[in-house]
Amino acid sequence: MTQLDDSKKLVLILEDEVLIGINLQDELQDAGYRIAGPFATCASALEWLQTSTPDAAILDAALKDGTCREISLELRKRAVPFVIYSGYGEDRELLAEFHQVPWIEKPVPLSVLVQACQQLLISPY
Repeated sequence: MTQLDDSKKLVLILEDEVLIGINLQDELQDAGYRIAGPFATCASALEWLQTSTPDAAILDAALKDGTCREISLELRKRAVPFVIYSGYGEDRELLAEFHQVPWIEKPVPLSVLVQACQQLLISPY
């Protein structure tokens, strides 16, 4: 059995597009991160958050069961930095209370998200 390296930072991925989630997971693991998820729904991420806390998170703004608002509030309460990754500019209005959070519009190369995650861990907003 392989033992997990707990010294690596843990990044939560909330993304309902399976291929995007898997590709992002691969990119972040290649960059040296441990991954929680990818979670396709807010409900599944909230369930995971009942017993765990990530070091950072990448959140799709709109999921099958609603916006990432509830996850964002929980992460903010725990002082976990996160970036919102969305293909819809109008989602900014739905999540206006998170205007200080870095926002990355889809599509972008996944390396942009890896860099954003690295920046969050160095100097959170």
